[in-house]
Amino acid sequence: MTVKVKHLVLAALLLGTALSVLQFVVIPKLQVRAAVKDYVAGAPGGKKAMLTAIDRAAPTQRLELIREYMVSYVDATSLRSFDVYVGPGSTYAFGQGHEESRVWSWEEKLPYLLEYVSEGPADSSRYSAATQLAEYYMSEGLSAEALAVLEKAEERGGNWRTKLALERAKLYARLGDSGEAMRLVERLEAEPPSVNLDFSGEVAQLKAQLLVGEGKADAALQAVDRELKALEERIAEEKKKFPEMGELTPAKLEELRLLRRQLEKALDGTGATVSGTVKRSDGQPLARVGVFLRRESDVYHSIADGEPYQIFTDAQGRYEFNNVVPGSYQLYLGLPFEQIDGWTWPTMKDDWIKVGSGDALTENVTMRPLIDIQEPVNGAELTGSTVKFSWEPVEGASTYTLYGTIPIESGTSSMAIREGVAQSEIELFAEDLYETETSYSFRDVDGKHELDSASLLGFSNPELRYSWYVEAYDKDGRLITRSNGYRLNEDTIGALPFFYLKERAATAADRLMLDGRLDEALAEYKRAHEADPLDRHSLNMIARIYSAKASLARSDELRAQAIPYLEALLRLAPGNRNVLFNLFDHYDKRNEWIKAEAYYERYLAAGGGETDGYTQSLYATFLMKQRRMDEAIVQFREALERDRSHRFVGRYLAAELYAGASFGKVAELAAAYPERGPYESGPPDWRKLVETLSAESEENPDDYRELLKRALEASFDGDWQTADAAGKPALRAFIAALRKVD
Repeated sequence: MTVKVKHLVLAALLLGTALSVLQFVVIPKLQVRAAVKDYVAGAPGGKKAMLTAIDRAAPTQRLELIREYMVSYVDATSLRSFDVYVGPGSTYAFGQGHEESRVWSWEEKLPYLLEYVSEGPADSSRYSAATQLAEYYMSEGLSAEALAVLEKAEERGGNWRTKLALERAKLYARLGDSGEAMRLVERLEAEPPSVNLDFSGEVAQLKAQLLVGEGKADAALQAVDRELKALEERIAEEKKKFPEMGELTPAKLEELRLLRRQLEKALDGTGATVSGTVKRSDGQPLARVGVFLRRESDVYHSIADGEPYQIFTDAQGRYEFNNVVPGSYQLYLGLPFEQIDGWTWPTMKDDWIKVGSGDALTENVTMRPLIDIQEPVNGAELTGSTVKFSWEPVEGASTYTLYGTIPIESGTSSMAIREGVAQSEIELFAEDLYETETSYSFRDVDGKHELDSASLLGFSNPELRYSWYVEAYDKDGRLITRSNGYRLNEDTIGALPFFYLKERAATAADRLMLDGRLDEALAEYKRAHEADPLDRHSLNMIARIYSAKASLARSDELRAQAIPYLEALLRLAPGNRNVLFNLFDHYDKRNEWIKAEAYYERYLAAGGGETDGYTQSLYATFLMKQRRMDEAIVQFREALERDRSHRFVGRYLAAELYAGASFGKVAELAAAYPERGPYESGPPDWRKLVETLSAESEENPDDYRELLKRALEASFDGDWQTADAAGKPALRAFIAALRKVD
């Protein structure tokens, strides 16, 4: 067979073309696909593979990869792209600690963000890249560069030009140049209305903060009112055009309504400054940590872009917020895994920052090393009648609290096993663990909400793997550090806090619980108790089942059926504080004062005279219902000092009013103990409620006092219908707020 030369040349050309396509098109695409897969999965080496893929990509694809996996991946802003967010009483993470972090370091992403600002299209990603760069430059103390990168992106035009100008205005405000910030704000106000309904609200929000900083809270309130009116009118118009919007409300509308409530409380005030440092206890500053100063209404949800006080720490770990509107706030941090690995921020649930007019507050954050635990660890199977827990001692610790964690269907549940532990070890009877009051879970069965009976076993399931942790407290009750936290490498992981309780075998009733046969299990526990009156486990389980059923059905009758078994259990375990509290609570609700008092006294004695703010507030309420006002007032005051959420302050104020305290004095007490909490609409403003009572009483003070006393008496007795029938608007508002205290 003869092959012509031209055919050979053609074949060679085709082969070369195919190889070129394979080398320059197919293989790069496969490499990009593999890199994306590994990066998104958090696979080891995923970030390095992604950087290689970006560097080898064609210019157009290169910008697409930078945009999708570096500028915009995880979240829209750099302040929202941390691995872990930590605040008082809450920690949440994006991704798992055992994965490679998908958060880019600044060393990795800086050149790519600069490239995108210069070469990328005029879209939201260029806005995001520019704002991230501005935050980076600010954290490095390069404010001129921060302003320049925003201005450069703004000059390139596009739909995001005004948003970039607003970011520059915010930056000038942070730098203390309120004049330049206000100049940009006024320029933005003169722009045609944005199609983005939130944008004009953001401008108004910044303007209000600048005015507050100048001591012009009244002008700030007027500016917010104007914007609220305009925004509500625009929303109404949009809903006429697009009925499918339904009840959709722009986030900024809610932000402005909240700001308005804050400004109403601070009309005579000026803006404050909150600043500090974020460091480790060895003195090392933590740079580029996200710091979030969050209002009461914000802390009930995860951190959102619209929250007004968000910033990075600089290279020395410093942060500063200016023009802060007076109010109550909590501090939150955003951290990459490597900054929290082996460390914890010992903040507490009720750590609130009270910001007053013109305040200059310093709030420093100190990260502490996690406690190393010693025993039981690494899945130890414990078969003895006692269990010893031990851990490394913590310098400055006065007491420790030991916690246990139980796996349940929906995750895990943790509870305190022992509080006030004086040493760095404690030995407990296994029975003490079995009788620790634990949470229980629910499950959906054929569309019905039912108890997960297995979860009621608590620490009594010999097949379940449990875990534990410990917290250290100083002499003032402040948290120093804890053992549970992020331990992500060989140097920090330490011993694993897992163990099994194998001292007892599952009974026939326990196996019925594990099979989900709750009613059969209850009957079997009763038979076991009748056969052996000293069977503490059966007594405990009978009481626990009745209590759980009562909670699900909201049945006082079912709750009452648990009482004889709790009293029998108490005869076998007279120092069980959980049982004592439940008995006090039961007889308090039934107004059986003598029995309730006796159980509360035994509860105190079992704890060495110590209690917590919540339980003490319930006891104060118990005294108030009996009209033992002087005693109740003393207990409320002590409880309010212990419980910094001040959740029972409304009842305390009611007791003071009933005892004859003046409206002026009670308003001062309300200001001294502001109720705080994660309420979407904010907690009650008790000071304002009392001041309104005072104004309402002016027409006929004596008659009003008598009316107030009758309404309060009815509320003490739980007769809310009579209490609500007072007829006076301010009094009814006070009673309505009092009814929600819990």
